[in-house]
Amino acid sequence: MKKVFLSILAAVLLWNCQAPEGEKTGFVDIQQLTDKYEKLNALKKQFTDKEAAFKHKYDSLGQALQAQYNDFLRRAQKMSKAKADKEYQQLMYRQQMLAAQQQQEYAKIQKEADDQTAKLLEELKKFIADYGQKNGYTFIFSKNDFNGVLYGDKAKDLTSVLLEQLNGKKDTTTAKDNQPEEDQKDKSGK
Repeated sequence: MKKVFLSILAAVLLWNCQAPEGEKTGFVDIQQLTDKYEKLNALKKQFTDKEAAFKHKYDSLGQALQAQYNDFLRRAQKMSKAKADKEYQQLMYRQQMLAAQQQQEYAKIQKEADDQTAKLLEELKKFIADYGQKNGYTFIFSKNDFNGVLYGDKAKDLTSVLLEQLNGKKDTTTAKDNQPEEDQKDKSGK
């Protein structure tokens, strides 16, 4: 619900904002950018390969354990009940340990992939912000809702003004300071 409200608020604010002459805005198709970003694709391939090796390793270990279980079933009929129970318990313990090891190793691979992907996406955001600043953009928006604004001129940040007004501190001078000069002149009659 909060995301919906914030999205609507952002849309209204953006709709009501008219960029003064000479301000540059643009957008980025994040889906296309991430699909074709070679460094991100190399990272995806690296972890796809790691997951394939992981799957192969645990498939082999699982098959070996299954073979031991099948062998136990053949021999169990000739064993005493106590010996069969003991060997069965050992097999179940090995199976549980293998499952725990598998889960732990997979979680480690996933965390590493998530961390490296997050780091790469932060680099991408920084790159876009640097590009916007160096090339004179006031705003760069995301076409695919990747946090909406990828870069914004800090002079256009209304956060503190809105917070003051929402929290009951109706400081109109702060609001005037963030309006373009033309708007201030029109309201003052000068």
